[in-house]
Amino acid sequence: MNILQVEFKNRSGHTLRGVVTLPDIEGPVPFVVHLHGFGGSCSGYKSMYTHMSRALAKQGIGSVRFSFYGNGESDGEFEDMSFDGLYEDTEDIFAWAAKQPYVDAEKIFLSGQSMGGYIAASCGPKIQPYGLILLCPGAGMWFGCAQKADAVMQTGKDYADVEGLCYKMSFNYEMAKHPDPFTEATGFNGPVLLVRAADDKLVDDKTLKSYAKVYQNAQCHTLEKGGHNFASLPARAEVEEVVASFIYKHI
Repeated sequence: MNILQVEFKNRSGHTLRGVVTLPDIEGPVPFVVHLHGFGGSCSGYKSMYTHMSRALAKQGIGSVRFSFYGNGESDGEFEDMSFDGLYEDTEDIFAWAAKQPYVDAEKIFLSGQSMGGYIAASCGPKIQPYGLILLCPGAGMWFGCAQKADAVMQTGKDYADVEGLCYKMSFNYEMAKHPDPFTEATGFNGPVLLVRAADDKLVDDKTLKSYAKVYQNAQCHTLEKGGHNFASLPARAEVEEVVASFIYKHI
C-alpha cells in the first residue's frame, strides 16, 4: 500500500493536515473520507482510523483522514475550533478528495465516528457522497447544548477544561442554532451504514433508530461489545469487516 502525508488550505486559509492510504492498484479507486471524533485527530481514537485505512487498502479501497482545524497537526488550537467550521472543513476535505487523480470521484464514501458521525450525517444532504458510514454518530451532543453552556458561563468562565483541552462555550451556542441532528440529516437518499456497540454509554440504540428513519436505504449493525470507541481487538476487526462489506456491496 501507499501512504501519503498531505495538506491543503481550507476556505479560511488554514492548513489542514492528514494522511492518504492507497491500495497497490493503478488508476482511481473507491475512496473513503474519514472524520474523527471530539478531541481526536486524523488517527482516530487509539489509531482506529489508521488501522481501518490500512485494512481497507488491502481490499482495494483508498481513504483520507484529516484532522479538523484546531485538532491534531492541523493549524490552530482546540479552542479555535467552531461548530460551523467542522461543516466547512468537511465540505472542503470532500472537495479536495474528489480532485485527486487516485480517487474515483463517483465512488466517495463519507465516514465519521462519534462527533465525526454527527457531522457526516449533517453534511450528507449538501455534499451527497456516494454513501454514508456513521460509526456511533454523536447526535446526543446537540441536545441541551445551550443549557450546558449556560451552566458553565454562570461559573464566570467561557470555556471548560476537557482533559487539558480548552473547550469554548461558543462552540455549543453555535451548535444550538442548528436544527436537531435528525432533521439536519434529512435529504440524503444514498446507502447508509449505521454502527454502534450494544454497551456504548454515549450513543444509544434510539439514536441509531432515529437516524435510520431518516434514510431510505439504511443498514444497521450492532456489535455485542466494544463501547463507544470499539475498544477491543474483536470489535475493531468486526467494524472493519462490516465497513468493507458495506462498501463492496454498493460499488
